[in-house]
Amino acid sequence: MYKKTALLTFYAETPIHMGSGQSVSYVDLPIQRERHTSFPVLWASGIKGVIRNLALREWNDKDKVNTIFGPDPEDASDYASCISITDAKILLYPVRSVKGVFAWITCPFVLKRFKEDLNAIGVDFKVNGQEIQILEISDNKVIIANDNLKIQGKNMVALEEFLFEAEVNDEAKELARKLKELIPENDLTNNLENHFAIVSDNVFKDFVNYAVEIRTRIRIDQVTGTVKRQALFSEELVPSESVFYSLLFIKDSFNPNNKINAENVLFEINKLFSKHSLLQLGGDETIGRGFVRVKFYSPQEVSNEKDN
Repeated sequence: MYKKTALLTFYAETPIHMGSGQSVSYVDLPIQRERHTSFPVLWASGIKGVIRNLALREWNDKDKVNTIFGPDPEDASDYASCISITDAKILLYPVRSVKGVFAWITCPFVLKRFKEDLNAIGVDFKVNGQEIQILEISDNKVIIANDNLKIQGKNMVALEEFLFEAEVNDEAKELARKLKELIPENDLTNNLENHFAIVSDNVFKDFVNYAVEIRTRIRIDQVTGTVKRQALFSEELVPSESVFYSLLFIKDSFNPNNKINAENVLFEINKLFSKHSLLQLGGDETIGRGFVRVKFYSPQEVSNEKDN
């Protein structure tokens, strides 16, 4: 039974490519997507591996890392990891906007799922003690927190190449305020209300599938210094400013030679992220891809010192 839980939220500082392998579409290297929704997702295996490597560099204690994250593959049958990390689901997705430069869009489906996931780790979905209402919306409308995204003189919002009827709603403002508490902080997220927009489930699905970054790349022949023949390929990227979230579940350790309780594991992970809030996920690290800002949040109080 899991004894401690936490929420990890990821803010894409640069575009991310966590690949899913080859594709039969026009994109040679697509991003990872959920099978049933086709929403972008960051698979847990990649996230856990990056955090494990960070912990190994920081702690310089292989036995401690193996105890918390599980032993190396060749020794995996010895005992299990005492932490479980879920796939990182999309929460806010950036799209172009005629006003306000860009908008962070979400939808009722994403918000309902986020609410259920928060409930699973003991986090309420309230502002000032009041339950936040998740509003339904038609395909031709967008709910916004203020007038920042509205076209001047019109009650319309233009996202990508499409126009939507705008509805300014106090519930959207309260929702943006709650989300701001849970995601990494910077000058943009501190003004989340100015960019926040709720679209319908159908519109959100279309945007996350088609309002994506596709980059065409080449390979250079190291002998001739020219473009290698038949080496042109296209790569799909999750755009910067995207926001994902993942859940963390913690048990007491299973290592018979190193018994660490769940509270101490929570303490160690919290301390790790308080010192290192920037991770690199996916490929293309040498060209600046995949850098994400992480925020660690636990509904349980984290001790300032480890238990003896």
